[in-house]
Amino acid sequence: MDQDEYRSRLRRILDAHSDDVAARLRAIAEAIGDTVESVQIEVFPDDDGEGTFDVWARFEGPDSYVLNKPIDEHRHLFGVVHHETGWEPDVPPLPRGLSADLIVDTVADWLETVWTRTFDRPLSIPVEVSSPDGCGSVARIPRTCPM
Repeated sequence: MDQDEYRSRLRRILDAHSDDVAARLRAIAEAIGDTVESVQIEVFPDDDGEGTFDVWARFEGPDSYVLNKPIDEHRHLFGVVHHETGWEPDVPPLPRGLSADLIVDTVADWLETVWTRTFDRPLSIPVEVSSPDGCGSVARIPRTCPM
């Protein structure tokens, strides 16, 4: 499988979860308070390079524990879980020779699409998509979602 085929297969899986993620993002946006400085959406590829990953949202600002408490049940936007019979959802394994940058970039593109379909006006604070491990295209990650 080449890079384009991987991206296409992963994107189909992500697109199938767009409605759930949009609902979570709406709940997060509704919980933004006066002390929230930004919304950070972070993509965490697995350390072993198999292709699993998680996507989490959090508020940035003073006393982050207190800020994020109201969105605890909505913060986990997407994740891949190992089961006895395989991964759920059934994302494609990352082909040998391709880096986790491809996962992060594909997720960032998907999130941008979800944002633009979910929100018809910009939020009053920045929304950034990034990977704490530095994965993803430098020109694209971190980025502020257009809202």
